[in-house]
Amino acid sequence: MTATATILEIWCLRQSTGTDLGVNQALTGLAAELVPDQLGGAALPDFVRQFPGVVEAIDSARSDPDDLYMTAGTEPGVENAIWPGGGATIPMAADQSKSPQVTVEFDFSQNISLWDKDVFSDDHMGSIKIKESERGQGEQIKLAKSDVESSYYFITYQVD
Repeated sequence: MTATATILEIWCLRQSTGTDLGVNQALTGLAAELVPDQLGGAALPDFVRQFPGVVEAIDSARSDPDDLYMTAGTEPGVENAIWPGGGATIPMAADQSKSPQVTVEFDFSQNISLWDKDVFSDDHMGSIKIKESERGQGEQIKLAKSDVESSYYFITYQVD
């Protein structure tokens, strides 16, 4: 039976800034996967801000946002976007979140990728892999990051 993943929320910890070694080192200890029970009742942003270097990473992000879109796979291009769709992008900056509420049907596993639309080429902001084995486990949270772009996005989803 085909699984369905619903992307519930995308939270931008840090939009792309280019290489920033100090910030990258501060953020390398972030968990790549979380379940809401691990947050101790805190909201995801409040929980993550407790880690050393996170507040500084948010504060040091440049002021221009990413022009974000999401694909179900690893190929760039707004024409492939499952969100927001219609060739559009959503501006995302540090400490902002959006609730796409999009669903994707898949068998076994599905990559979800985030992209920053640029004039000449689109920058990969990170990917997560959603697994059919996560069906029925409630909300899951995974980190999509790009070491090249210094971007960090948490994606919350559920598999049914």
